Amino acid sequence: MKKILNILLLLCMFSFLNVTSMEPVYAASAKISVTGSRTVVVGNTVRVTFTVSSSAPLGSWVFDVKYDSKKLTYVSSTLEGSTRSVGVANNGNTKTKTYTMTFRTKSTGTATISVQNAEIVAWDTSTMSVSNGSININIITQKQLEDSYSSNNYLKSLSVDGYQLSPTFNKKTLEYSLELENDVRSIVVNAAKEDSKATLKGGGRYSLNEGSNDITLTVTAENGNAKNYVIHAIVKELNPIMVTLDGKEYSVIRKKDGLEIPSTFEETVTMVNGEEVPAFESAITGYRLIALKDEDGNIGFYIMNEDGTYTKYEEIMFGGIILYPKTPAEKDIPSGYEDKKVSLLGDKEITLYQSSKNTYPLVYGVNIETGKTNWYSYDAEEGTLQKFDNTRIEELSTEKNKFLFLIVVLSGSSLIIMIFLLILCGKVKRMKQKEESL
Repeated sequence: MKKILNILLLLCMFSFLNVTSMEPVYAASAKISVTGSRTVVVGNTVRVTFTVSSSAPLGSWVFDVKYDSKKLTYVSSTLEGSTRSVGVANNGNTKTKTYTMTFRTKSTGTATISVQNAEIVAWDTSTMSVSNGSININIITQKQLEDSYSSNNYLKSLSVDGYQLSPTFNKKTLEYSLELENDVRSIVVNAAKEDSKATLKGGGRYSLNEGSNDITLTVTAENGNAKNYVIHAIVKELNPIMVTLDGKEYSVIRKKDGLEIPSTFEETVTMVNGEEVPAFESAITGYRLIALKDEDGNIGFYIMNEDGTYTKYEEIMFGGIILYPKTPAEKDIPSGYEDKKVSLLGDKEITLYQSSKNTYPLVYGVNIETGKTNWYSYDAEEGTLQKFDNTRIEELSTEKNKFLFLIVVLSGSSLIIMIFLLILCGKVKRMKQKEESL
């Protein structure tokens, strides 16, 4: 009740001042600021905050809120009225009062929300000068918002305390290697993002195990696109197991941690140079694999052959077929086909067999899911394989040769008959001429 009386008193005072047209004496100043999101997607809501404030204690205030109804729809408000405030301070210590209004954006463009008709009286009943605030809201589409996001997902710097990365850091180089002695058990990775709006995940101290340790740092741009930087930290083995392949030395990987097991293979163990190491075996193909690392630190899987040699093993996915490409014996290459090495699916190179009479080249290999070795037609446009039936082609070729032979025989026979008929016609003609002469 007391609050209502104060409000009525305030209104009466304002009316009296207007009627007498007295020039007020401003003892202090106040402002009504307007804050909120400057950019909003059309269709979303935006909350705007109105703050009445002064360095001197507030007594009472009144103001209206004006907004662009063509671009905004009123939703809710904490003002005493939906778009009007008539407020009274509860005590002499009130220097700020905050209200909020919520709008829904309904069309693109710039919408202005402003304070008008503001009057504020201090706690000591003196009239305050008022600074009215406003805000311009830029209403845009979702696409316009996404187009405005930064796409920068680069690192500005990358280093490891006490060590040198190889190659030297370049923001466009995503993979680095680092070789460490066997007694190193942790490293500290330092990284900084190039764009302050991006986020960086990774960095700091990392524990290491013997062998290969992959450390990944992810930079995500404001627009959501991510880029991964990887450090391959390799801790040397104390007594590596070495094998020779094509005149080069390879070390045997003795820990399966971090290895991605190929399709249809199960974990097992095997003996290499008298030591037990991890292996992977397929009940379908019968292949047994071990992991080897070359002099450059590259790790790959190799088939253990019965004669003690090793063959590089790779899987390539073509549509729904997982293939292990092989080199066929010369006698098994279909007639009319010649080999040609090409790069497929990134950095994996396989041999295609091309024929001038056939649009689709052939691939030879083992279907990992069936264990069968076959020729396949490769559709480069679709990236798929289809089993190649050479038997049917040979049958068609044989039938074609039979037809050609039959055509030649019939053509020869027709020629002989024609010659015979010509000779016969000649004889008949001569006989008629002889009879006529008699």
